[in-house]
Amino acid sequence: MKVEIKKITKGEDFLQARINNATAFNFRVDANCESNKEAVPFTDVYGAFVDGKLVSNIYAHKFQMMCHGEYLPMCGIGAVNSLIEYRNNGFIRKLMHTILDDFYSAGYVYSYLYPFSKRYYSKFGYGPGGCHVNAEIPTERLDNYKCDYDVSLYKPGDSYQPYEEVYEKFAKQYTGLVAKNDREWLCEYEPARTGKSMFLFSEKGNPKAYLGFENFYEKGGHLLTHGDIAWESPEAFRNILGFLYKLRMHNDVFKVTLPEAFPIDAVLEEVWELKQEKSTTGQVRILNIQKALENYPCHDEKGCITINVIDDYFTSQSGVYRITFGGGNKPDVRVCDDNPDIEFDISALSPLLLGSYGFDDLLYFPKGLVKVNNNIPLLKKVFTRKPVFFTERF
Repeated sequence: MKVEIKKITKGEDFLQARINNATAFNFRVDANCESNKEAVPFTDVYGAFVDGKLVSNIYAHKFQMMCHGEYLPMCGIGAVNSLIEYRNNGFIRKLMHTILDDFYSAGYVYSYLYPFSKRYYSKFGYGPGGCHVNAEIPTERLDNYKCDYDVSLYKPGDSYQPYEEVYEKFAKQYTGLVAKNDREWLCEYEPARTGKSMFLFSEKGNPKAYLGFENFYEKGGHLLTHGDIAWESPEAFRNILGFLYKLRMHNDVFKVTLPEAFPIDAVLEEVWELKQEKSTTGQVRILNIQKALENYPCHDEKGCITINVIDDYFTSQSGVYRITFGGGNKPDVRVCDDNPDIEFDISALSPLLLGSYGFDDLLYFPKGLVKVNNNIPLLKKVFTRKPVFFTERF
């Protein structure tokens, strides 16, 4: 059996990868459609070939992820699958190693994925990525909200720019949202053709928010967002709620995915029987420790800490880092020989620098992933939870 691991470049192989995806995840694909032979935009597709046959593949999406107010390159792992008859041969492991090596060499800072098994991906250094909340908001309880903004329905051919402006402001409020580089997503929103609507909220010509949803009136009066909701300020979000209240006659529930830290209890004055479901979102891995540390917003405190990082895969990154901060500048990060204040496995450091967890949360990690030596008061001040928001649409 001849096995070859490589990046896909041929049209027939792109098509076969799509067919493999459809087989693994139970959806349909038109094998006769020529566009399915085209490369995937902003994505490298890696495949494992056995005697020339594509039996396993992974999509490595090339994103720019908002991280503490700055876009950083992030590799999103998706469409991980092997044909059933070829599973348990280590092909996914070999593909992951190739992808991690390539994106590490290309200077990517983070990698993110939605795992079929958290334990499996922890072998590659991935740690907890964060959570979001799926909420069902009764529209009748939004009677205290009004929509004072101008609201317009998106029509095919309308400019994408105002939606982009809103999204950029929304993204800067959180870590985890990626730069939208595919402007075709709005084509889904044609009410007559798809049953999906997109509304833009503006004040004096300035875009403030948008809301895209599918109307499930025939299935219980639910409005369901597909991740296409963004607002630049609390006032803009309140206008969205006021707009939803206008739709209450035919839509009694608004289903929406929100950041974990979103104050939904403050939004509604009556929260009895409010349905909220906390969902673990995915897993994260630092690919470039130096850049991730330099990006971390610890400069509100003044001082110096030293951390020891253990990365069993990228062993050249393992070592002690001295982090000096203060004065409003980005941290000064240097490799040193000092005794560390705290020691991390990469799977524990990754969610910490992302902001999904703070110092106190680390104490609950499995033994061996974190060891605290000293300087605890400063470590507690530096490593705090941050507003993180990932959705399954990245």
